[in-house]
Amino acid sequence: MNQELLRELKQQKIHPVYFFYGTEPYLIEEALAALEAQLMPGEDEFGNRVALDLEETPIQMLIQEAETLPFFGERRFIIGKNAQFLTAGKGKSGVSHDAEALIHYLKNPLATSVVVLTLHSDQLDKRKKVVKELLAGARTMQFESLKGKEVVEWVVRRFRERHVQIATEALKELVILVGNDLRLLHQECEKLATFVGEGGTVTTEIVSELVPRTLEQDVFKLTEKIAERKLDEAFHIWHDLLFQKEEPVRILALVIRQFRLMLQVKALAGQGRGEREIAQQLKVHPYPVKLALRQGRAFSETQLRSLLALAIAADQEIKSGKVDKELAVERLLFRLHMSA
Repeated sequence: MNQELLRELKQQKIHPVYFFYGTEPYLIEEALAALEAQLMPGEDEFGNRVALDLEETPIQMLIQEAETLPFFGERRFIIGKNAQFLTAGKGKSGVSHDAEALIHYLKNPLATSVVVLTLHSDQLDKRKKVVKELLAGARTMQFESLKGKEVVEWVVRRFRERHVQIATEALKELVILVGNDLRLLHQECEKLATFVGEGGTVTTEIVSELVPRTLEQDVFKLTEKIAERKLDEAFHIWHDLLFQKEEPVRILALVIRQFRLMLQVKALAGQGRGEREIAQQLKVHPYPVKLALRQGRAFSETQLRSLLALAIAADQEIKSGKVDKELAVERLLFRLHMSA
């Protein structure tokens, strides 16, 4: 929840037009829900809440709704989702938007209406007049994906709101398992908080028991065991994945991706670049970079190139039909172990 927006709502500071945009849809939806709860606390029996998809409905129709007086109520709440016409790209449906209608409305919005436009993107076309006018005339908030420490702080706030504590190591494990997908993190936080109850503490054991591992996490563990030269444990993970009906080709694809990331990270680190800079250049979250750096220390750059080549060769053998896919991966694990 955006703290600035929360403070404004508590102070009853309401703007006639809001614009929520950015790459983190969960935060946008959360802000929208908080605003709606403040403005429309009861059931909307008279159609004063209107939600339109701007990929299917032109903006001028939304403005018509905004210019309509409320029926048995203090205000109307008008939501325009997927405002793709504010970006440089073309919308999916080819809806013709009259941007001037929005520009005109921004100059004199109706006091009894609150309009919210949302966009799950940060690629605004700021050359457009309508974008300039919207940024200047609306209460604009950008919601970007949380990174590193921000994710941790967000999770801690979730538990604090439920009057639940989480141990430091349990917090690390939770973020490792779920990543920075806030929707999934919210679901897992709610599940863990419900399990321990108000006043309880979430431990590492509880996280391990209740939070499911992803295939990506299991493949990371698999490559970690290869790095540690623990072939028997690597095969244990492999057989467990097969038991879970995971597709060998998909597992192999993730192994290839992990070795490629380790190689890229090691090469860039060798050029003196820090974790954050590497993450920005590779366009990945800083945490996988941190893990790849740690795993990559077990190998030289030459070894990583060789391991990646072996994995790619196994993938090509499977796709060409030369070898059974399970046999190809198992043979790869032996070769990786011998080459590591």
